[in-house]
Amino acid sequence: MTGPLPPEVSLSALGPRTRIGTGGQGTVYALTEDPRWVYKEYATRFVDDVDVTTLNRFVRLTAGAGPDAETLLGLAAWPTAIVRKEGVVRGFLMPRVPDRFRVRIQLPRGPDTVLAQVQYLLNSDDYLRDRGLHVDDRMRLELLRDTGEALTLLHRLGVCVGDLSPNNLLFSLDSRPRCYFIDCDAMRLDGDSVLAQAETPEWHVPDADAEELATPATDAYKFGLLAVRLFAGDQQTRDPQAARPRLDRHLVTLAGRSLDPAPHLRPAPQQWADALERSIRRTPPTAPPRRASPPTGPEPTRPAAARPDPVRPVPVPAVAVARPAGRGWGLAVAALAAVAVLAGLLSGNDDSPGRPYPTRPVLPTGLLGQPSYPPLPTGIPGLTRPTGGAAGVTRYPGLPLRTGLDLEKLLPLAKPCLFTDVKVGTGLNRTSTRTKSSVTAVRGFLCGINTDSPRLDDRSRTQLARAGTLTKNGPFPVATIIGIRTATGGPQVNVVFDPDGAGSSSGCWRSRLSLVTDDDGYHVGSLSAPTRSYCP
Repeated sequence: MTGPLPPEVSLSALGPRTRIGTGGQGTVYALTEDPRWVYKEYATRFVDDVDVTTLNRFVRLTAGAGPDAETLLGLAAWPTAIVRKEGVVRGFLMPRVPDRFRVRIQLPRGPDTVLAQVQYLLNSDDYLRDRGLHVDDRMRLELLRDTGEALTLLHRLGVCVGDLSPNNLLFSLDSRPRCYFIDCDAMRLDGDSVLAQAETPEWHVPDADAEELATPATDAYKFGLLAVRLFAGDQQTRDPQAARPRLDRHLVTLAGRSLDPAPHLRPAPQQWADALERSIRRTPPTAPPRRASPPTGPEPTRPAAARPDPVRPVPVPAVAVARPAGRGWGLAVAALAAVAVLAGLLSGNDDSPGRPYPTRPVLPTGLLGQPSYPPLPTGIPGLTRPTGGAAGVTRYPGLPLRTGLDLEKLLPLAKPCLFTDVKVGTGLNRTSTRTKSSVTAVRGFLCGINTDSPRLDDRSRTQLARAGTLTKNGPFPVATIIGIRTATGGPQVNVVFDPDGAGSSSGCWRSRLSLVTDDDGYHVGSLSAPTRSYCP
């Protein structure tokens, strides 16, 4: 494969590839015919969990980022094309890590060239000397400054890193930019994630149960943690004073504020800029030693590079309780009767055109310098570029009846159930039994929401309040399943509820429904707190 990339490509178009790495979520392959790009293929167990709509927005972000697009591709291995196999999303393409973010290092097994992960820098001077790494305080300050500038740019683009850790951040020893982010599909864009958010051990926020993950506030916390550990030479400390012998007191104060348990009190990374610049000017570089000592000890213990399980798993009811036989069941009978009445009257339906994802306004040039990197994705000869919009939302026309029959007055509770549609997001396996069962469960739940009688196994006050949020903002003509995640007891289904079904770019509501099963099949046991979301 040669030439620029379109937003979507077929797996067969990639040509020969070589495996170069394996992680908790999947495998990374180098493309033999075009070494600029690498392909990340999700493990089979994650394929149905991928939020394809959000991944598509990741890919298209650079198209609307204006002058910041080149900067973004220079500081991050950003997703640049979705890869499908037989219509199902299997992974994505991203830039190969530039050579300047690799380092020759002395390991106990011998010298090797590896990704320059920041985890190597969070160790003592003796360790760095044994590994043949010359890192002085001037370089640490510059790395911190460049990381802060990168975070500022990402936040301006609506991106939060979330799992900011030394496993996902690289450094260079030659020139700016000195930082480079990997594992970018784990980030969060405008509040949405491709997969469930997770945190690297020892890099978690103080109270993961009380604080939302992947926000500017959590990035600010982990930026402060990076500053402390970088100058303390310690991979686990959370004490700002541990960095005091080598770090300017103003920066120590900023680090302490960044580690505040209260998210709103943490300074944003750009608030470090002036203090970092002053400290850099006062800190001259030091000459490297003439000779590095050979490695003398085992590698220090550090967090594994593989993605951990989410810190906050959503509980699934262990036992399915009996569902109340109330208003919802009567409505179902009414709906069936209405189907019989309308069977000979409805002649068809029309499809409204899909809507393109709203483009972002052109942003000012990023804080970082413009690196030289492969051109932005445009197109591959012979491959079809996607239209840029989701499949049209099914809509039903008014009934062309001249009898004066007012079905809505005769069956006021049947219409919200009949005139609704449950769609399956692009990239999910529509033919699997799990997907079909999930559609049935969501359809029943949607009918209950639209008729003010939500069906839930968990009838606690919290769950009823969450369902009430959807009821208050409904009815919803369309619900779209954008992700199905395997979980103990039953699948968890990410659903976007569209309040008008007309394809507006925002105004939808999103929730994760935890399904349980009994003799009647899947139904909704509980749901996460609904949040405002982009429409799929």
